[in-house]
Amino acid sequence: MGSIVQIPPIIWLAFRQAMLQGKKDNSEVIGFLFCERYLISKKKMRYIPKVWIVPDKDCYEYQSNQALVLKQDFHLYLLKTYVFQSDYHIIHIHTHEGQEIPEFSPIDDQYESQYAQFLTNYCPHKPRLISGVFNESLEKGKFKIWQRNGEDSEAIIYQKEWLPVNSSLKEEYENTETKLRFHRQQMFGQGFQHQLAQLNVTLIGCGGIGSIFAELLGRLGVKKWTLIDPDQLDITNLNRMPSATLKMAEQKWYKVHYVKGLLKKIYPTGSQVKALPMSIQDTSIIPEIKSSDLIVVATDNHYSRQLAQELAIAYMRPLVCLGTHIEVREENQPRMYTRITIPPLGGNWCLMCGNIINLQQASLEVAPSDIHELASQRGYLQDVETPSVFWLNGICASTAVGMIQEIITGFIDISQGLDWIYEFSTSNWLKTDVSYLNTPDCYFCGEKILPQENPLSSLMIGSDCS
Repeated sequence: MGSIVQIPPIIWLAFRQAMLQGKKDNSEVIGFLFCERYLISKKKMRYIPKVWIVPDKDCYEYQSNQALVLKQDFHLYLLKTYVFQSDYHIIHIHTHEGQEIPEFSPIDDQYESQYAQFLTNYCPHKPRLISGVFNESLEKGKFKIWQRNGEDSEAIIYQKEWLPVNSSLKEEYENTETKLRFHRQQMFGQGFQHQLAQLNVTLIGCGGIGSIFAELLGRLGVKKWTLIDPDQLDITNLNRMPSATLKMAEQKWYKVHYVKGLLKKIYPTGSQVKALPMSIQDTSIIPEIKSSDLIVVATDNHYSRQLAQELAIAYMRPLVCLGTHIEVREENQPRMYTRITIPPLGGNWCLMCGNIINLQQASLEVAPSDIHELASQRGYLQDVETPSVFWLNGICASTAVGMIQEIITGFIDISQGLDWIYEFSTSNWLKTDVSYLNTPDCYFCGEKILPQENPLSSLMIGSDCS
């Protein structure tokens, strides 16, 4: 089926550390990831952990470098709490002695086969069982997913990167024209172009920044797009949207159709572009978010960015937020800057707790008309639309494309998130120390404590990853 297990870097770091702490001398150790499953395509699923559990040493009946046996009441507690009373699927990870890439043993297979069959027979939602085996340092491993009857299993792709980069992919070209098109990008490494061609990007906001971003990333090699924006072109857009015409504005083209046209000019064939002229509030877009490899939000209001971040958190999707700001200070001196923000996948901080989104402003943007008018009268809302210029949008969009390229090629560490600001006319690049953005008690992305109902007292280490 080609399904994927994706464990975000922050979650894997905490899980691995807890697993190593759970070792007794050189013994093996076991851990559990309870996952939600999202449909990517008709034959492809993505499994993403929402809760992880690593037993304490006292939760084992027997623990050595050859075998593991959990106490029965502890294992029963896990099943009752996270399987029978939820729709979670299970990833079951254990270690083997040594530092080489391990193999599943016949004993592993026998146990896991019986376990998969047990889950199917006794759990109403018939969860899938995914088995993982790692070396003793948890640096090398592999996964497989079991059929529900437990009779057979198949390998499943494992990803712990911010973007789904499959290093086993070889660069392939459909024809000579495609090979020549990307000839000058060969320096970025084997498989880079193939990876871009497979990347599925959802772009929320197809205006001044979004349109430039789409064309730049499209020309780099991205061919799979979902475009979301309810707005239509008007004459005020013509100063900052490449190739937009007066005729398009007069005919009130939807912006998504205009951007689709830009992409189809690059790839008349071989591209997949969905143009959805609807608001991010429309729940029908959720399947597109679930199946995306990357969400990019380039809207001009706080509320849409808030919703994009909430969807990214809910479905554990990488998010890039693009924006610009222009204001006139004293003596008519303009202050202009652009900001590209990439929250970490899996928690620590988000756009809301990083104060990149003003929640008060977001709530006023969707307030009833009488409240909106009152807020405007009292100075909470500006009467003049935010100014915008083509070149500043271009700096924002091109920088974001460059960052995505560097992430795919492995030159930027994204595990803790990024927040970059470019200020004009001083031409200063400012990189936020993202450690100051960490907000464990954030309502949206903060860590929640697992229920401590274990009859064996606090003999587990856990974290809710939602």
